[in-house]
Amino acid sequence: MRWADELIVPVPQREVQIALASADERLSSYHAELMRLRESIWAEPESAADVVDRIAHAFQDSPLAWLDQLPFPVASALWTAETATSPGDKQRAYLHAWEGVATFHATVLLSVIRCDPARSSEIETTIAQTLRDHHLSIERASFGTWVVIAEKASKELRDSLESEDPDDVARIRKSFAGLRRSGIERLISKDVVKKLSEVNHKRNRWSGHSGYTSPDEWQAQVASLESDLTSLRQLLGNVWTDLLLVRAGSTRRTQDGYIQTAEVAVGSRSPFRTQEFRIGEPMIDGELYLVRDGAQSPLRLAQFVQLRAAPRNAQYTTYFYNRTEGRSVRMVSYQHGPESEVQADAEGFRSELGALV
Repeated sequence: MRWADELIVPVPQREVQIALASADERLSSYHAELMRLRESIWAEPESAADVVDRIAHAFQDSPLAWLDQLPFPVASALWTAETATSPGDKQRAYLHAWEGVATFHATVLLSVIRCDPARSSEIETTIAQTLRDHHLSIERASFGTWVVIAEKASKELRDSLESEDPDDVARIRKSFAGLRRSGIERLISKDVVKKLSEVNHKRNRWSGHSGYTSPDEWQAQVASLESDLTSLRQLLGNVWTDLLLVRAGSTRRTQDGYIQTAEVAVGSRSPFRTQEFRIGEPMIDGELYLVRDGAQSPLRLAQFVQLRAAPRNAQYTTYFYNRTEGRSVRMVSYQHGPESEVQADAEGFRSELGALV
């Protein structure tokens, strides 16, 4: 049995063991509760429907069940599409929502790129040239504009992550607010960009069709877009439950860093709940960030996606950058709200465009 003296048994790091033990304990408690509920319906048959309703959402795979996990700018646009009444209105709302998805995703990746100022200008210049090659521009942003930005930014991030250089990997993880590598790989996946590109091609094909569209055709297009949404959910998984979109609030200093209160901009409805986050660097009050509790550096989101609140009821509306027109910047909304578009000062927005122009 001397061979056993040299047997090597792989053991995860201590923090991984603790996390796994904690997860296993929680899952065991959920299982016990599920068994208790299962037994209870036999004693009280009239409660069966209520019991099923309480737990069904945890096992739903429909796009609608996903909305409560998504960042508010995306979730609210998708909710608008989901609640549209006619097939034609639903198709148009879903196309707008998908453009919002592309804008938000590209903005996240661009924000990460800008965490490295030494490289950002060069990368953005390359993106700008690619846009020109495709007869696109950031001044008149379209669905295709955001697909190109997402494609180029994600490739740059994949190259850095796949280099396995410890410094590059650490830098990328820090830029994503400490998100696990598996989550980062989902966000920078080629397949996500491919899905955005596919939907953009559908949009161009359907929008270019000027003839009569029957109700059956509308329904088929809506079903196609909903199927794409299911595919996107499979690609992204639960990444947006690990990386939360927040609107920064008040901060207090501690010996270990900062504790900052923020509105958690997740799901399709507002006002938002508030939560305290332990962070290493404070967030600017009122700005949008992606953050994880305990993150050293929350990720500040570029201003291509903005939240604006109605003063009297704190109901937020999301506005996405659309184009620059003279001295004004046009921001559009894809959700139910008081205004479908708003104007901003182009001079004040110029820094957000960076080297993309």
